[in-house]
Amino acid sequence: MSAVLLLAAMTVVAAAPVLDGTKVVEKQFDNGFRLIVKPEHQWGLVSMGLYIRAGSVCETDQEAGTAHLLEHMLFESTDRSDGQRIGPAIEGMGGSINARTTRDFTHLDITVASQYGDEALAMLAQAVFEIEISDAAVAREREIVARELTDRASYAEGSLDDLIWDTAFTAHPYRRGIGGTPEAVARITAAGLTDFHARWYVPANMALIVAGDVEADALTARVEELFGSRPATGFELTIPPAEAPPTEVRTAVKTRPSGTTLLTFAWQAPGIDKKTDVCAMDLIYTILGEGAFGRLYTSLEESGLGLMTSVDYLTQRYPGLVMITVLTTPGNDLQVRGAVLAEVQRLRDEPVTEAQLARAKRLLRVAYAFNNEAYSDQVGTLGFYEAIDTHRFAIDYVDLVNAITVEDITRVAQTYLSLDAYTLVIIRPETRPGETEEAHLRCDDMPPVG
Repeated sequence: MSAVLLLAAMTVVAAAPVLDGTKVVEKQFDNGFRLIVKPEHQWGLVSMGLYIRAGSVCETDQEAGTAHLLEHMLFESTDRSDGQRIGPAIEGMGGSINARTTRDFTHLDITVASQYGDEALAMLAQAVFEIEISDAAVAREREIVARELTDRASYAEGSLDDLIWDTAFTAHPYRRGIGGTPEAVARITAAGLTDFHARWYVPANMALIVAGDVEADALTARVEELFGSRPATGFELTIPPAEAPPTEVRTAVKTRPSGTTLLTFAWQAPGIDKKTDVCAMDLIYTILGEGAFGRLYTSLEESGLGLMTSVDYLTQRYPGLVMITVLTTPGNDLQVRGAVLAEVQRLRDEPVTEAQLARAKRLLRVAYAFNNEAYSDQVGTLGFYEAIDTHRFAIDYVDLVNAITVEDITRVAQTYLSLDAYTLVIIRPETRPGETEEAHLRCDDMPPVG
């Protein structure tokens, strides 16, 4: 974020809550289906997102890729009156439709002019409850998904991401790629998709988030008709075996045609059940990686060691990962690794100042405000936290972040960012014919940092 934008944003953020909880109406129907509504009448638009707690974490190893393939099948739903599929129908209204599968959930999002809201809502209900899973449609979507997976693996970032999770996790289903593999997807049948749908696409495992130009009472009545009246199905969220905290450094190295080296450090990070730790970790990745304000930018990019740095942490239902990624030139590999670990040690050993923490909080609040400007953004934020815990966390988030102390930052850094137990994944350039591959130290052979 530029300095000009930052200064402008700081004056806006203080004006009103990012997500005003007093405007949010919630309702749980008898069958367990949940509705969260945030009426806003600034624009004549309505955004709605259906969140199903059915991500790749719900799959067995034999079902890998099923959740993602089922998401594709949602777009096969057709309107009974004219046989038009839901995607073209929504776009024909001038709206947008999108779907995504994550490790924890699947969601289908629609934004339309408010005059089409009721029609879009009916299509959404039909898509998820009356999905058509035929052998021909499954075969067609399997080919599409297989191409997506192959394309993704051809990019360094996609290959790196899959390798990180597969190396950092050994027991928990988070270790698997969200979409599976082309080979796994080829084994998925219509019967398997139907069974997965019957287990997970039930009212008690769903929530509808709506923001925009709607009247809460009228919408609630319509949602009860379309969603709340569906038969209740016995349901219990399956909890997978916990991943033990790592006790050593795990490394994985791949090569690919490239002139640069891409490396990622990954540490096990707090899940949503530890909300104070989650907020502290959000501030930690802000301190380390918020553009030119981040410590890693100073130590790596300004010094010329790194071409690009990023810090990523996505809150998940179960403990996930916080990751530091650096793009560098091959000759700087070891220096970059030392510089990253030095910054981690600094965060563990030297408490941040009150001024540094205050600046990180301002940056995080600004980012949160700008990421929730549009109705669709608000649906995404409320739905994300509803899918892994409760939408109330999205409403309370800024207050929870403001309550984080210097001591919280140090404690969380020392708890999660171990210098002796993490995952390191490196993608190096392939050795060219006639070249001799240089010797590289293993991470655990590196001299102590500090």
